[in-house]
Amino acid sequence: MTRIVAAALFALAAAAPAAAQNFPTGERNSNMRDSVTGYLCVTPGCDVVRLPQSNCICEKQNPNEQRLSDLRLECFTRQGGGWVACPVTPRYGAGN
Repeated sequence: MTRIVAAALFALAAAAPAAAQNFPTGERNSNMRDSVTGYLCVTPGCDVVRLPQSNCICEKQNPNEQRLSDLRLECFTRQGGGWVACPVTPRYGAGN
């Protein structure tokens, strides 16, 4: 993963709680979900999502893909002060 992507993911993860509060959801205290995976969105465009039941965030490698079977995700988590590949495999399209 390039340093630019790592920096962007770090910024997104740090901003996620604040950004989630600003999403227009139509319901109080609810979070926006990605229409393809059903995962919680980290970014307003849902190009970064959070894996359920983990501390992993996933970047969509093909964010415009609407078919679940063709969606590719690359997932990371913070460990030891840096970003590492997520030890949890997403249900849908592990990246590469």
